[in-house]
Amino acid sequence: MEDLEKQMWKKVEKYVRYLNFVPFLRMVAVCNNLAFSNLNDKSDIDLFIVAKKGRLFMVRTFVTAILHLLGVRRHRNKVAGRFCLSFFVDDSCLNLSPIAIEDDVYLRVWIKTLLPVIDDGVSKDFADANSWVNDDFEVSSGGMNKPVFFFKKSKMKILFQWLLSGKLGNLMENKLLGWQLKRARQKASSLSDPANLVISEHILKFHNFDRRREYRGLWRSKFGNSKITLEKFKELSINKN
Repeated sequence: MEDLEKQMWKKVEKYVRYLNFVPFLRMVAVCNNLAFSNLNDKSDIDLFIVAKKGRLFMVRTFVTAILHLLGVRRHRNKVAGRFCLSFFVDDSCLNLSPIAIEDDVYLRVWIKTLLPVIDDGVSKDFADANSWVNDDFEVSSGGMNKPVFFFKKSKMKILFQWLLSGKLGNLMENKLLGWQLKRARQKASSLSDPANLVISEHILKFHNFDRRREYRGLWRSKFGNSKITLEKFKELSINKN
């Protein structure tokens, strides 16, 4: 799967650069299977996105539109090798402990393996806000993995942020917020188990199939209460693929 991993990272570098124009976007990080180095032919590319407070829905709209127009957004049955946009937060909700389940080994590893590819410096704040995960690892570290690559802040992004920082931006954000929250809640109401979704003005998490309880059960049966290592977790992941 080494060749597949290289192909995925080339795709990240090719397409994520277009998100560097999105106003109020603070961080884009690769997460889940690509960050775990645990891929198969059906894998997508999961992105975790941090927006400025008060501009979450604007950022989500721009990011979704750009990747959709480029033909690389995951939707419907188009999954493999496409970008999955299922987790957005604003910078007032960097601490993810409120969404953790009991003994949430998956979330802890997910936090430790995030790989930022666009970052204005908020990755350090994110790592500090989630330092609560460190005590659960055999070897604690102070933050996330080092970034893979970055793109310089574009002049166009600076211009967009200036234009949309006042009343016009507030109007757009409020319209998008109302529309997207309504759609998200309608979708949640149609699911048999909407408990895995988080829908609010500050965090949007759309994982229909949340496997955290499954991973917790696997961890407990194989490793009991032992401290977490990435190698042990990857062993569980490989066994599942």
